[in-house]
Amino acid sequence: MPTAIDFLGIWEEAHKDCVTTSEQEKAAYLLGTIGPRIAAAALGLSDARQLKSWARDQGGGGPREAIVAKRLDVLFQATRAISNAYSAAVAARFLRSANPQLDDLAPLEVLGDARDDDGLRQVLVATRAFLEG
Repeated sequence: MPTAIDFLGIWEEAHKDCVTTSEQEKAAYLLGTIGPRIAAAALGLSDARQLKSWARDQGGGGPREAIVAKRLDVLFQATRAISNAYSAAVAARFLRSANPQLDDLAPLEVLGDARDDDGLRQVLVATRAFLEG
């Protein structure tokens, strides 16, 4: 389990990775780490076809809607941080599980329904609280 010092490094590294990683790489990472169903639900997609298309695209294709692009960033950062601190399985369980910081909704529900930065921020805060233990 990470210490408080480890948490800061893990969180900062996940943020840096989020900023420097292409949408194609983010999509491929999420598919391989948490799977297509969880990733698609967290992005607010009806199925994983779009996500798989983004992962295959060599030309920089990705989400057309700004809010979906923001969800992709938040999902990637949260998944990357939890996976690095614990494991991919823990990241998937975190995303699927009722969270007291989110009024007992699962992070993937809040993220998938987010229409503005407030919902996105709530998921980031809940992720940090989880990591801080």
